[in-house]
Amino acid sequence: MKEFIHNAKRLLLLAVPIMLGSAGQNVIALTDSLFLYGYDEKDFAAVGFVSVFYLVISSIAYGFSKGGQIIIARKYGERSPTAVKKYFYAILFFELVVGLFIFIILKFFSTDILSLFVKSQVILQKSLEFIEYRIYGLVFAYVGLAFLSLYMGIGRPKIILIDTVFLGLTNILLCYLLVYGKAGFPEMGIAGAGLASSLAEIAAFVFFLVYILLDKDLKPFDLFSIPHIEPAELRNIYKLSLPILMQSVIGIASWFIFFSFIEKLGERALAISNLLRVVYLIFTIPCWGFAAAINTMVSKTIGRKREQRVLKQVYHSSLISLAVTTIVSFPFLIFAQTLMYPFLGGGDTALFQESLPYFKILFAILMVASFSNIFFNGVSGAGETSKGLNIQIIGSLLYLGITWVAILYPETLGLKWAWYGEIVYWLSQCLLSWWVLKSGKWYFIKF
Repeated sequence: MKEFIHNAKRLLLLAVPIMLGSAGQNVIALTDSLFLYGYDEKDFAAVGFVSVFYLVISSIAYGFSKGGQIIIARKYGERSPTAVKKYFYAILFFELVVGLFIFIILKFFSTDILSLFVKSQVILQKSLEFIEYRIYGLVFAYVGLAFLSLYMGIGRPKIILIDTVFLGLTNILLCYLLVYGKAGFPEMGIAGAGLASSLAEIAAFVFFLVYILLDKDLKPFDLFSIPHIEPAELRNIYKLSLPILMQSVIGIASWFIFFSFIEKLGERALAISNLLRVVYLIFTIPCWGFAAAINTMVSKTIGRKREQRVLKQVYHSSLISLAVTTIVSFPFLIFAQTLMYPFLGGGDTALFQESLPYFKILFAILMVASFSNIFFNGVSGAGETSKGLNIQIIGSLLYLGITWVAILYPETLGLKWAWYGEIVYWLSQCLLSWWVLKSGKWYFIKF
């Protein structure tokens, strides 16, 4: 019991700031969707599709920052500030180069890429309007994730919370001005949401950079002298991060393909799914906070040669994640007609009413995801990222297979069974991750 309380305290100290502050892209996606929900149904349906596409792009940067976080936590646990600095600069350089490369691709080939997945010309056109402005924040978001990996790796997530609150408030203000055309600004609809999000990301990046420059607690790392990075150190971070990158890309790409499948059921089904996605993203915030925290906890524990504690940390964290997610989501999703209506009933009331039967399915998904995600991230924290990639592939194939069958038979299966596929996805991840952690072979992973 004492060990459980100890693990719970450590987890909460790390996870609470992280769960509120590390979901920058999700905060932006939620804000964009909520403003467009009351603006126009087609814009709302389109932003649900295109923001998931943008999350796929962001997942490339997230994969490498998460790999950097794990290595930085390991080296910090080994009390090696020089190694922490080297790995920070390695991830910073990579994020900058890849961010510029992705920006160029999206600038010139967005139409070709999106047209492969979208049947509706209305959705395609509105998605392109969003992307046209959204891409200008991309490089800043990529480099900002390198900052995030440093602070999460050394277990100081408070600035992440502060920066994300700043990001969210800035995006809310700009969406209000640019989506609806307030205070003399042009009414831009979905394009305004894209521009607001880019400007918010740039502002948040500048805020984070100024904080780093003024942070005296970073003095032991001597960050202002650029280190010489050995090829072996680059190989370590890329070897660990590439599978995480692919996990992120495959995971979010699966969701993007899911939305492209749903689009074939019609714009109404897409709008319902986007409303569910908004609610889903809100109630998975605790789960993702605990998952990010377990990455740091597991890697730091292994760095301090205490591998025998890892499995208990994962078990305890999964129970806490399940309990918190249940407490937060149960009243809103089970009694959605009463408690969710004040938040979501002000736009298209018919859309909200049609979505009500799906909230109970969403609650079941959240229950499974809340503990499964901890086990899956425990595998990554232990350095077993290649096995994590295999787990992600298996889960995604099952998920997309169920979704594809569901849209083939819209009258008998349809949207409901497409969302049931999410439960199968998380259950498969949990069972396979538990098997990897139980094996104990990850103890010998070095970097």
